[in-house]
Amino acid sequence: MKNMSYEEFKKNLLRMLRKRLRDSIKSEIIPANKNNGILKETVGIENGIDGLKPIGYVESLYDQYCMGADLSTCVSFVIGLYREIPDLHMEQYFESWEAVKSQIIVRVVNWEWNKDELRDIPHKKYLDLAVYCRIVLAQNEDGIVSTVVKNSMLRYLGVGEKELWETAKSNFRKEKFLIRHINEQTGLTESYLGKLLKLPDREDETYILTNEYHDNGAVGMLRLDLLEKFADQKACDIYILPCSLNEVILIPDRGDKTPDFLRSLVKKNNRDYPDEGDLSDNIYHYSHREKRTLKVL
Repeated sequence: MKNMSYEEFKKNLLRMLRKRLRDSIKSEIIPANKNNGILKETVGIENGIDGLKPIGYVESLYDQYCMGADLSTCVSFVIGLYREIPDLHMEQYFESWEAVKSQIIVRVVNWEWNKDELRDIPHKKYLDLAVYCRIVLAQNEDGIVSTVVKNSMLRYLGVGEKELWETAKSNFRKEKFLIRHINEQTGLTESYLGKLLKLPDREDETYILTNEYHDNGAVGMLRLDLLEKFADQKACDIYILPCSLNEVILIPDRGDKTPDFLRSLVKKNNRDYPDEGDLSDNIYHYSHREKRTLKVL
């Protein structure tokens, strides 16, 4: 069935999921808090233990369908992700700190916008952001499935926050991030901000920083070693503009753009594209002279 509406797509997606999964496994469309209180519809599959678990965003699957993917391909993708998530109780999967410490990753959100959700989550406030940790459950070329590290999990594992952050810092230094020219990121930055900054006379001065999965890659802005190397290459300070949780834009500070102008672009981008998962209404500045100094503007 081609040219389905979004609502028709949801119904047929569930129908095919229920047909391909065994009868004892329930699948439903459920709302999930993506970020900043925004609710997104997800495909939820019950693993028989903890109830329905969000597997993938319906909107993203529908976008793939509209771009030519068959409905059966979308169904196979959801089932593939579901089968990669360990079907275990938390106590069984996280049986020891040693078993999970290599899977700890660092992520970042806006502190003010998420402070209620952060109450039960170990985190560090940095500038206007909150740095927190997740445990990777599965990952492949399509993305990462992970779960938030909460205080209750640390208590169960018998691990203190000091050891958590030491491990997270070590893993973070090993995580792969990419800085690429904006023209190389076709299909990743389709926001107003990305489009507006692709100006013909300065297109060589606009870059994207994200991780290899383009999944919560904005945390790469905290890799000051990468910013230092980039600033050295450009021989100037660097403006950092948050597009979303997935990426940030890097612009060499040549003195031809004011912080107020750039901040206004970020705010407009956040207003026009609220579902992208905003990181901040502010912009950031890396000092080439002071080395590894990042501040919010």
